[in-house]
Amino acid sequence: MGKERVYLWDNVKALLIVCVVMGHFVTQYTGSNEIMQSMFCIIYSFHMPLFIFVSGLFAKSSYKDNKLKINKVITYLILYVALKLIIFIERISFGHNATFTIWSESGIPWYMLAMAAWICMTYCFRFVKPTVLISVSIILALVVGYSDKIGDVLCLSRIIVFYPMFLLGFYMDPNAIVEKTRAPWQKAVSVCILVALVLLSFFAREALYQFRPILVARNPYSQLANPALGALYRAVWYVLSMCISCAIVCILPNKENKLSYIGASTLPIYFIHRPILYILMDVGFGALIMTNLGPVYGPIVFLLSAVVLALVLSVPILNKPFNALMKVKYTKLLKED
Repeated sequence: MGKERVYLWDNVKALLIVCVVMGHFVTQYTGSNEIMQSMFCIIYSFHMPLFIFVSGLFAKSSYKDNKLKINKVITYLILYVALKLIIFIERISFGHNATFTIWSESGIPWYMLAMAAWICMTYCFRFVKPTVLISVSIILALVVGYSDKIGDVLCLSRIIVFYPMFLLGFYMDPNAIVEKTRAPWQKAVSVCILVALVLLSFFAREALYQFRPILVARNPYSQLANPALGALYRAVWYVLSMCISCAIVCILPNKENKLSYIGASTLPIYFIHRPILYILMDVGFGALIMTNLGPVYGPIVFLLSAVVLALVLSVPILNKPFNALMKVKYTKLLKED
């Protein structure tokens, strides 16, 4: 008899992938719209830390009998290069100046390379005690921001900064988390935390938005108003993102609903939505909405279009080629004459 599916994680992943899409829509207008800046603060305060925590939570399938499943690593590397190539073609097709290099990445393909790196790193460090490894990874993440040379090259900044979240997920039991987050009082506290996040993001927008370099995890502390306190700011963000993430896990239901299926389609949504967003912006979709509907209704409709895009890309048929790609045995192919 197979394991019973835990729908909490499907629901968490469904919410997170919608937040990923919305986050990239938001960043198109954070420079000119206050609502978008507030939404940026809300989404980026937690969505990638929790997304990567969940990635680590289920990364255990990348190992079997204390051996690394190298095929999964190769798949992530292929997806990294493929997505970079697709975006490059789109950029030059619409007349943008673009260069193609696999050694540096500031955009969305970084996650694919990071997953390959985290899986390999965790395997290499498997003999290190989890508490020691997590502690060292946090210290390194806090220190790395003081260097202006570690950034988008091989996505090193993001790989280092988000690695503690991946490790926390990797060393935790998803079923144990479910059991310990169902109490009614936890839901009540979670609602208060999320309401506070929304209120602060709108009423203290300027104070929070200045920490954008911290939230995106790829910029050095030199971009902050007070670079010397960069490590402290990052440490505070770690704590806050953990609190917000816990609140979201506590408040989401552990049962199937009409949107739970989206949680099984995160990879195609992640992979496909960014090139489509580029196209939408290049054909004037964003400008049409934001200009004609104004500074309030424009962002609302624009973000609703992000939700619609996520729903469209969640159709099961788009999941099939990615599932097939994940099952390819590259090691066997390489051994064939």
